[in-house]
Amino acid sequence: MKNYVQPGSTISLTAPYAVTSGDGLLVGSIFGIAAGDAALNDPVEAALTGVFDLTKVGSQA
Repeated sequence: MKNYVQPGSTISLTAPYAVTSGDGLLVGSIFGIAAGDAALNDPVEAALTGVFDLTKVGSQA
């Protein structure tokens, strides 16, 4: 396939807020898990596929 680029399991995003490695982040309609720490507007690699154990924020139902 001439147009294949990469598997697509991770993507580079601009952090919409400070994130820590393993945190979920939402950029537009894309949800991923941060592969590393990033400050606001820093680039961060985010995993798009896989199974992750995430902690729910206490104030959320």
